[in-house]
Amino acid sequence: MINRRLITILLASTLTFSLSLTAFAGQWMKDDVGYWWQEDDGSYPVNTFKWIDANGDKSAEGYYFDENGYVYDCNVLPSNMTIEQYMQSQMSWQSVGTTPAGANHSEGYDPAHPLAGKIDEWNLRLPYNLIGPGYVYSSNVQAMLTGQMDQYYMAPVGYSTDKWGNTIHTRQEDYDRAKASEQFMYDWFCNWLNSFDFENMSEMERAKEIQKLLWSAEYDYNYQSGGDPIYRVLVEKKGICGEFAITACTLAKALGLKSTTSGFGDHATFYIQVDGLQYLGSNNGIDLNTPYSNIYCGY
Repeated sequence: MINRRLITILLASTLTFSLSLTAFAGQWMKDDVGYWWQEDDGSYPVNTFKWIDANGDKSAEGYYFDENGYVYDCNVLPSNMTIEQYMQSQMSWQSVGTTPAGANHSEGYDPAHPLAGKIDEWNLRLPYNLIGPGYVYSSNVQAMLTGQMDQYYMAPVGYSTDKWGNTIHTRQEDYDRAKASEQFMYDWFCNWLNSFDFENMSEMERAKEIQKLLWSAEYDYNYQSGGDPIYRVLVEKKGICGEFAITACTLAKALGLKSTTSGFGDHATFYIQVDGLQYLGSNNGIDLNTPYSNIYCGY
C-alpha cells in the first residue's frame, strides 16, 4: 500500500442509475485515512468520478475520488454511519433516482443539462433578480442543469474579488467541500429529471412527481438545526415543515411550476400552482385535490 497524504476522505456522491454501464470488478478497501476502490489488478481510480457496481446488482453507484484515490469528502456522510451503511441507505431512493427504459425524452434532450430546453419557457435564464426561493437549488446548480455555464461562478482558493467588489478569502477545504456538495446536488437533480418525461407532462402530472418525492420522506421529530434542508429531505429522507417547504419550492422550480411559502421554521406551509390554481402543502404532503384561492405564487 503506498503512503497516502493524511486527509479525511469519505463519501461524496452516491447516485444510482440503471446499469447499462460496465460493471467494475474490484473491492472497497479501507485504512486509517479512508476508503478507496481497488481494481482486481491492484490499480485504483484517482482524481476522477467512477460508476461502480460493488454488489453486482446491475445498478451502479457514482463516487468521486481525490488525488490520492480516497473517496471524496463533502461532509455528507451522516455521523456514526459507515460508507457501507450510507451506500445501503441510498438504495431507498432508487425508485425516483433511476432511469427506467420507458423514460423517453424529447429529441435533442441533453441528460447532462436536462433543463436546457426549458430555459425561457420556465424562467430559468440567468442572471435574474430574485426575492425568495427562486433557484433550482442554487444559481450554480441551475446553471449546470440548464447549460448556462457562463453564469457559473465559484470563488477560487485564496483571495479574490467578486462582481460587487467584495474581497473574498476561500480556503482549499471550504472550496473542496462546496464544490463536492454542489456536484452532489447537481447529480441528484440530473438523476431525478432524467428518470421521467417531464417535458411532455401536464402541470398536474409534474406536481404529482413532487408529491411522490415529498411523501417518500418523513417528519423529523428529533430535529436539530443545521445542515442543508434540501439535502435532508431529498437524500436523508427527513425534515421539518420549513425544510419541506423550501424543498417543495425548489422541486417546483425544476419542473416549471410557480410556488411560494407561508410561515417559517416548524410552522411553514407551501403552495404550488397548477393550471392557474394553488394547492396547499404541509410537511411531507400536498393536497392536489382541493385548490385554494387568493394565494400569489410568483416564482
